[in-house]
Amino acid sequence: MSEDIKEQVVAAIKESGNFSLQLDESTDVSDAAQLLVYVRYQGKNDMEEKFLFCKRLETTTTTGEDLFKLVDSFIKKEGLSWDQCFSVCTGGAPAMLGAHQGFTARVKQVNTAVIVTHCLLHRENLASRKLSLELNPVIEDVIQIVNFIKPSALNSRLFSQMCCDMGSEYEHLLYYSCVRWLSRGKVLQRVFEMRAEVEIFLNEKKHALASRLAEPRWLLKLAYPTDIFTVLNLLNISTQGTEKTHLFVSEKLKAFKAKLRSWKGTTERGKTASFPLLNLFQEDEDVTLLDEQSVLMSTLRS
Repeated sequence: MSEDIKEQVVAAIKESGNFSLQLDESTDVSDAAQLLVYVRYQGKNDMEEKFLFCKRLETTTTTGEDLFKLVDSFIKKEGLSWDQCFSVCTGGAPAMLGAHQGFTARVKQVNTAVIVTHCLLHRENLASRKLSLELNPVIEDVIQIVNFIKPSALNSRLFSQMCCDMGSEYEHLLYYSCVRWLSRGKVLQRVFEMRAEVEIFLNEKKHALASRLAEPRWLLKLAYPTDIFTVLNLLNISTQGTEKTHLFVSEKLKAFKAKLRSWKGTTERGKTASFPLLNLFQEDEDVTLLDEQSVLMSTLRS
């Protein structure tokens, strides 16, 4: 079935006459490096976007030459030509964008007319990793908390049982993975929503970070990035999938930047309605946190 689908896609590419490639290197559950390649071409009625092939990278250190040989071998084997390739989209790895021996440089050597683009989503994801000095320690604390409970089989079972006995909505925390685009937002949201359960468990274990979950200032700083990364996750999800062109993604990112400017203006006036968890937390606490909020607002404005 797989071979038949591949033959249909290749036949459609040949009929179209031109195609573009999108590729990236990833690592599977067995830590084996895989090269994933997608193709876009003009179909009979509309633009078609298909998965082209996945090849395992045999060496531990993969160079642009290795990547090019894999793709070049597939193209020649299937009777395609680099002259038909009008654009290539990649991530920002040196093996992809190296000036002399990177994948895109090797493609340019066989087809000087090819258009090379850097994935907009990849750039946005890299930019969103940079946090202020006020917020970064909070994220690090959350990661330490998750790494104390989740990887330990015993702690994980005890925490789950405690949450079950308390009738909590969730019984588990989520693993944090820096290479997963949606991971940070989901981990922060789960910890914030289970902050009462996490605080009880950490106190029972006499963990050094247990006191953090009782500090309003720390929780304020946790609520804010939770709201921000939740919105970023929605943005990332909305810009992925079929029929999402470069223009569509570009317009989405421009609209999001305009929204950020609007949020900056509202926070400068001390209003937090744009941040649901942060706003709800302040209302639920029913306390005046002027000093903590002023620090937080300065962080938001930066």
